[in-house]
Amino acid sequence: MKLAALPTELIDAISEHLELRDQLLLCRTSCHMHAICVKWIYRVLDFENHIQLLRCCKAIITRPQAAMSVREFKIPNLRCPTYALKSFFTIFRSAATRMQNLRSIDIRSPELFRTISDVVFPCLVDCIIPLALDSYSFLRRNPTIEYAFTFPASSQDTEFILNNPSHTEPIHMPHLQHFEGPEIAVCAVVPGSPVSTLTIWCPDPVMEYSRGLTAAASSKADLRILTNIIRSWDPALLRAIAKHTPRIQFLKIRNPIVSSSITEKENFLFAIGNTLRALSCLVALIVSDNTAVHPDRIGDALESEFERVRTWGDRCPTLVRVSSLSLSRAWGRFGALWLPVEYINESERVQCLKWLIKRIVISPELHPEYREVASSLVGADGIQVLADAFRQGEVLPLFDISPMGDGRVVILFPSDP
Repeated sequence: MKLAALPTELIDAISEHLELRDQLLLCRTSCHMHAICVKWIYRVLDFENHIQLLRCCKAIITRPQAAMSVREFKIPNLRCPTYALKSFFTIFRSAATRMQNLRSIDIRSPELFRTISDVVFPCLVDCIIPLALDSYSFLRRNPTIEYAFTFPASSQDTEFILNNPSHTEPIHMPHLQHFEGPEIAVCAVVPGSPVSTLTIWCPDPVMEYSRGLTAAASSKADLRILTNIIRSWDPALLRAIAKHTPRIQFLKIRNPIVSSSITEKENFLFAIGNTLRALSCLVALIVSDNTAVHPDRIGDALESEFERVRTWGDRCPTLVRVSSLSLSRAWGRFGALWLPVEYINESERVQCLKWLIKRIVISPELHPEYREVASSLVGADGIQVLADAFRQGEVLPLFDISPMGDGRVVILFPSDP
């Protein structure tokens, strides 16, 4: 049976899962195939250069079916050239106004965004746009948005907004659930909106943290997930979080630079322990920066974090997951135990497991279930050999971890055959 003879519904289902080049080939076989495939060809538009963008916009202008098929429009890494003609922006705007079923837009160029900032997209749900003078009016014109990310761009508009808080006017976003952006944008968008997931890009330097967190607390919905992007390890942030958003369930604090002051960072981590008592609903905590841990220092990092996460867990009974600074993996609470989880690779998993076994063997004061976990992980016989050596005051014998066929691992000593 020829493909064209198949039911339209079946052809539609097949074309949905084809690669773009195959959809284009199929589209050229007949008018019937073209009518079916065109909605999948134009459904997601992701541009790498201006030539692609211009050609596609011209096609959308001349083909109403193509325009109505667009659901996602992405121009993530495309900057507008200084030589762009006025006709280029006119064509781009004309195409955008025809995308009446658009649900998601990702446009990073301030120049391109300015061209469509006054366009209404009736079905728009997600948007990633630069922070500009027109950003707030765009959000106000598109109240259907549920997720919005306004990022600081290198433009005069952004600098003006960041340096002139009084210019900010409140925006009512009745469907907004997830917002990411600078603190000043948070103050405009979040109050009165049903935001439950929020990322605040804290200003640098920080004058005070309460402004953004006060706005967060005025969300119409219960704020569940809070992320703070910071530039310094300032314990004042933690006090503001505890004061204004004490019922958050997921907290992430991210410093996107390599920390230069170990003391400042350690003081911040110590302050977290004092803050946790006030966060009565916290389930997960992530604290991270771009400081890497040398593979030879993983054991030391695990040791310091093990003490820290157990202390944090005691102060916050609801806390079940921690991802902390020095390691990319997380710690999980399992009953009375805290164990490392989410390894980057098998080599790291082996290092973590060897550290955990040694720590359990030389720490009889730990909860008895730690010993049970170690025995179940690598076998009771190997654990007993290590425990006997420790009990007799001997240095623990060298050992390796070897996987077994059933997915478990076993301890191997150098003397083993």
